[in-house]
Amino acid sequence: LAEATLAGGCCPGASRNRFAYNEAGQVRIRAGLPIYECNSRCRCGAECPNRVVQRGIRYDLCIFRTGDGRGWGVRTLQRIRKNSFVMEYVGEIITSEEAERRGQVYDRQGATYLFDLDYVEDVYTVDAAHYGNISHFVNHSCDPNLQVYNVFIENLDQRLPRIALFATRPIRAGEELTFDYNMHVDPVDAESTRMDSNFGLVG
Repeated sequence: LAEATLAGGCCPGASRNRFAYNEAGQVRIRAGLPIYECNSRCRCGAECPNRVVQRGIRYDLCIFRTGDGRGWGVRTLQRIRKNSFVMEYVGEIITSEEAERRGQVYDRQGATYLFDLDYVEDVYTVDAAHYGNISHFVNHSCDPNLQVYNVFIENLDQRLPRIALFATRPIRAGEELTFDYNMHVDPVDAESTRMDSNFGLVG
């Protein structure tokens, strides 16, 4: 389908945002801009190219014990193409006040899994300590191969984006997956935002 047809009849067109993906489902907008995927109100089907994050993890990933004291990590068993969706960071959604309380406890334990949802304002936090998926084990790197994007699907409340991790470059089979826990995206226009993550390193 032509992009004009897709954008006009799907959620990005309706919300006056750029269509985030190419025909292969790779993200093509810069980090900091929101991704609006199609949802239950759309007329398109499950194979619409604007339904990517909602399909879940499509790669074979595994948890492994790192050899350099960083605890557990995640590696891919398949080659991942640049700009492809890899996984969503999921967990329990709590208030920022509760996150402050839990963060003090986690800091004493030497590990924390708190991710601030501060796309527009710092009201909620995702805590993956007790509820989550394989993203709970992804380690920090200052030279990461994953990038965070804010995604909206069924819920359009900008205080509650879904946190999606996309590949910043081609990733080899067997390579560890990482992202920058202290990532910042400098605003360039009104739709941009700074993204902070309130993580502690797993010791």
